[in-house]
Amino acid sequence: MRRISWNRYFSVLLLTLLIFLIGFLITQRISSRTSEQITGIQKEFRNYILSLNLQSEIASEYICKVDVFQLTKEKSDLGKKIDVLEKNLGKNNPIVQDLKKDYSLLSLRQWLLVKKVKKGCNRDINIILFFYSNKVNASESESQGYVLDYIYEKYPDEVVIYAFDIDEDNPALNTLKNIYEVDIVPSVIINDKLFVGLQSRAKIRSSLIN
Repeated sequence: MRRISWNRYFSVLLLTLLIFLIGFLITQRISSRTSEQITGIQKEFRNYILSLNLQSEIASEYICKVDVFQLTKEKSDLGKKIDVLEKNLGKNNPIVQDLKKDYSLLSLRQWLLVKKVKKGCNRDINIILFFYSNKVNASESESQGYVLDYIYEKYPDEVVIYAFDIDEDNPALNTLKNIYEVDIVPSVIINDKLFVGLQSRAKIRSSLIN
């Protein structure tokens, strides 16, 4: 009887170890595949950001021929992809943080180009800068983002919007914050005029160039 009992316990132990080993191997395979997918997405984003940067460089040579709203639409589409990645991997994920930094630099470069187009080609373009935070007043920043999404969808051929994380430590971005004296979130700069706090649709619409 005692021998049969030990055999049974030994069989259960082997089965448990086998199940654990199979589970471990499956987890490792899934993790490896997820890591490869993330690396692929990161490479795709980096290439796309580089392409948009080159696009801005080329456009700067022919600023009065630039379709500003097409440029910003492509940048906006990239921003949405980064938002999705942020939701899937988390806001503090190192890959997400690196991509956001690259995206901010792209946005700053494009913003400078659009300002040149507006001034040098006498175009009626509404330029909006949106400063938000995922740490301070995050819910208000999110609400302001929804308002600006509505404005962008309502006036796609009149408005360009650039969003920046105020917590990002970036020398170029810090210079921009200092110039406009932005230290509270959310803050919105519409055609070089600073509006502090959550702004309504009506308030933003009234500040646009008709």
